[in-house]
Amino acid sequence: MLIGGGIKGGTKWGSTDKAGAAPVDGKVSPPDINATIGYALGLPLDQVIYSLSKRPFTVADKGQPLTHLFA
Repeated sequence: MLIGGGIKGGTKWGSTDKAGAAPVDGKVSPPDINATIGYALGLPLDQVIYSLSKRPFTVADKGQPLTHLFA
């Protein structure tokens, strides 16, 4: 569930099977959720950042923000 931060209230995304166990459509990955949160915060999604151990990473990690969820 995503709330606040510019997300349109009452928006439903995707659907599951009859048992609610697996997504049928609208499946998103953890990188997509990270990208959506980063997008809402105005972070540069493709900028390479280095951790304290000098490991390179990006906020989105190849995920795509779900921009259609925003008002």
